[in-house]
This record gives sequence, C-alpha cells and structure tokens, in this order.
Amino acid sequence: MLRALLGDLAKPIRHAASSRCAMGIAFGLAAVLATVEAHAQPTSAPPTPPTAAPAPAPGPPPAAAQPAPTDDVGYGGPRPPPRSGKPAPRKDLAPGEKRVAQDYDGREDVTTTGQDALWIPRVIFFPFYLVSEYILRIPLGALTVAVEENEVIAELQKFFTFGPDNNIGIIPTAFLDFGFRPSIGLYFFYNDFLAPGNDLRASFGFGGKKFWRAALADRIPIAMPIGQERSRSYFQLEASFLTRADLLFWGIGPDVTDDTRSTYMVTTIGGGGRVHIEPWRGTFLEGWVTGRWTTTGAGECGGQVSFFTETEIGQICDPPTIRRRILDGDFPIPPHYGRPYATAKTGLRVALDSRKPRPEPGSGVAFEAAGELVGELDEPKRSGWMNYSASLGGFVDITGTQRVLGLILSAYFQDPLTQDAIIPFTELVGSKHIEDVPDLEIMRGFKPGYLLGSSAVAATLDYRWPIWAFLDGTLQASVGNAFNESHLEDFEPEKLRFSFIGGIRSPNHRDHSFNLLVGFGTDTFEDGGAPSVVRFLFGGTTGF
Repeated sequence: MLRALLGDLAKPIRHAASSRCAMGIAFGLAAVLATVEAHAQPTSAPPTPPTAAPAPAPGPPPAAAQPAPTDDVGYGGPRPPPRSGKPAPRKDLAPGEKRVAQDYDGREDVTTTGQDALWIPRVIFFPFYLVSEYILRIPLGALTVAVEENEVIAELQKFFTFGPDNNIGIIPTAFLDFGFRPSIGLYFFYNDFLAPGNDLRASFGFGGKKFWRAALADRIPIAMPIGQERSRSYFQLEASFLTRADLLFWGIGPDVTDDTRSTYMVTTIGGGGRVHIEPWRGTFLEGWVTGRWTTTGAGECGGQVSFFTETEIGQICDPPTIRRRILDGDFPIPPHYGRPYATAKTGLRVALDSRKPRPEPGSGVAFEAAGELVGELDEPKRSGWMNYSASLGGFVDITGTQRVLGLILSAYFQDPLTQDAIIPFTELVGSKHIEDVPDLEIMRGFKPGYLLGSSAVAATLDYRWPIWAFLDGTLQASVGNAFNESHLEDFEPEKLRFSFIGGIRSPNHRDHSFNLLVGFGTDTFEDGGAPSVVRFLFGGTTGF
C-alpha cells in the first residue's frame, strides 16, 4: 500500500523533470517509506516461517567466520565497524612542536619562473597593495555586488541611452585636477548617425565663466563595424574650442621649480580631418591635417594673500599671474605670450602592438612613432617647426591573468625649420593639451605644463592589474625631464627628476575614460630630488 501511495506521489514529481528539488524530494520520500515499510510489522496475519534451505555439499572447512553486522533501523542498513581508539601521542616531537605538513596528493610542487619572480614586485608594492586591497578592492567588491543585485548598470543604460537600438546617449562627466579649476560636462554619442556605421561624438565642459570647452567629431567608417563594436578604421572630421584662465606656467627648461608657478589664459579654436586605419586592436596608422588659432593672456586671480612691508600693505594673487611674474623679473617673457598666432599642422602616427586583447595574457612589445610638420600662417616663410617622438615598451604578464609589468622608454623632439623661427610656449614639448588625458603627458606625477622644453626624455616602470570588470589598478614610476635644446644637448643625468602616480582607471578607451590617480613629482636630482609637486586627479577624461 505504501509503495502504491509512493507511486501516486512520485508521478507528478517525475513529470516535473526540470525541477531538481522535486526529484530530490521524491527519492528521499521513497527511501523513508521503503525503510518504514521494511520494518513495519503487519497486524492481520502472523509471519510465514521461512522454508529450510538444502544442506550444502561437503567441502573444505571454512575460514574463521567474521561476526555478521547487524541491521539497525537507526542506520538504515549495516552498522559501521567500531572506531579505533584515540591514537597515542607521538614521542618524537617536543612539547608544542607541530608535525611537518603532509603531502597528501603525492605530486611535486611546480612553480613557473614568473611566479618565482613575483615576490619582488610584491615586496616593493606591498604598501600599495594594502591600499588597493582594503581601500579600493573590498569597497568596490561590495559596490559591485550591490550594483549587480540591483541591476544598476542596466537601469543606467536605460536612463542615459535612447534611440531605436539604444545607439544614442548622453553621459554626464566631471573632472578634477588639483591646482586647476574643476569642471563638469556632457559626453554625447550617436552611433549610425545619418548612415549605418557613421558615428557622431561631442563633448562639452564648463568650469566657470572663464572656462568653456567643446569638441565635435564625425566618423565616417572605412570598414563597416562588426557586431556591437564600432569601426576601428575611419575618416574623421573634427572641430574644438577651448578658453580657460586657470592654466599654469612654471618656466621653460630642466631647472624650473614650484616657486615660479603662475597662471595664464588661453583661447583656441580649430579643426580639420583625420584618417585612422587600425587593422587589429592596438596597431594603427593615423594621419591628420588641422588648422588652429590661439591667443594667450594673463590668468585669473584664483586666490589672494596679504603682504606687509615697511611702506605698504596689500594683497597679491596666489598664485600670481604670468604677467606679475614677468614684471617681477622671475622669468623672461615666454615666446609668443600675448600674441595671437595661427598654425597649420600635418602629421603621421604609427603604432605597433603585439599584445592580444583581453582576456589573453598581456605580454608583448609596443612601439609608437609620430611626426608633425607645423607652419605658422602669419609668417609661413620665417616661422615653422617639426615635432617628432617615439616610444618603445616591453610588457610581461607575470601570472597570465593581466598582472602586467611594463617598461616604456619615450623621447620627444622639436626642431625649428629656420634660424628665425620662434616656437610659442603653448606649442613646446610638454604643453597642456586641449584634452584632459593623462596618457598624453610626459611624466604623470607632474601637473600639465610643469615639464616644458624643446626636447624631453622619460623612462617609466608601469604595473597594472585588474580590480573590477571596468577598472584597473595602476602604479607608475618615471625618471626623466624636459630640456631646452632640440636634441637633448643640455642633457645631464643629475638634471633628471622622479615621478610616481598610482590609483585606478578604466581600461583604455579612445573617447572617454575614468581616472582616480594620486602622485607626486620631485626636484632635479641635482637639487636633492625632494618631492615638490603633488597631484590628485579624479573624473572622466575625454579625447577624440
């Protein structure tokens, strides 16, 4: 009867084959009912005595019989053998001494060369590991869980994107680089604008009445995009405008100090065309033709400090404007300061990168070279110069899981085309770019514009590791400087500086990336190499 009842109960469960829980309940109930049925005593009739088995044939005497295990309802089967007694304490160990760890698998422990060498950066970067682990990773881990459980990313995508295929979006941005005005803005994208594969990009930034920035780019694909990716080979039409009065100038050459920090204003507008051909990710050829008009002036008075002398009491700007520094004789008038000029630029840039896209290991070699011919439109026969640079990097993925240690060597040069050519200080090597992109800087521990000259050299040790799906940890230590001469003729080892920066940032993206970086730069080694500049950078950067 119980088996029949079990069969009736199990029928609907067997039909629900997709539910593992239901199957488990069915089999468990079957076992319990079978055990109860096996030990239940019927009350309707006495048990039938067993029939006698025939006597076995004579043979050799059996071995000593072992006591047959007895069935027990509590065990549901044979009772297990009795446990052995407590092992006697070992007499070969001193009191409190622990035995050697046992090798239960019997296999030899094998480590790779990378794993053996990994302890060196682990020891060096242990303080930064503590920051990354307990200040960044663990809070980010909790944030990640909350984001995934509440589907925050999907909700944000719904909120910030629209269009028939969510191909249009407006994303708010903010950027803070201590020593400069903070700014907020918007980043706009429109994929498949007017035609399939055509992409429109725009950005806008505002940092006060003397800080406005806008950029617009339209990308016409050379090769149609595949799937969700946008075309990596395209022809781009671009235009940009910038005016801001918070830029900083310290001087020109290898010996500048923070004592000569001053502010200046720049206004520039320009545009042009660009061709970008990228056969595979990280390897590309790019050429451009652009025109730009630029003018400079005294910067804003960000703050004021009082001063007292025997004859007067007053207030001065802190930091002083570039005009004030010139009047006080702290440095000569920078080239082309206060004089508007217009330039036409044609350039070529090539990058070769053997590293494979993620999640493949990040080991490889990367090389990049660029050259640009610049002519000043006001005096085309007298003024003009050429910019050229190169960088070579080697990268080793220590564990094969994107823990990448890299060494990058970079050099930048600038040659005037005539003896009378004057290169504006806003065009020198290391000058502030329109975009707020740390990758365009010589040594990222220094504020933009601190290292300024006609040539520069830097060696950077870089370590990067994944923290989250959208964020990487990064540590960079650099040695280098900018120099007055075009070909490093005034280079001296004691004129070099040290720079360090670390933090988190989103993986490289050509249009928009997130950065949270803290770093510092030092005086020249000749002057003691003490930290002289501190940098804190937070927010989204835009550059196209």
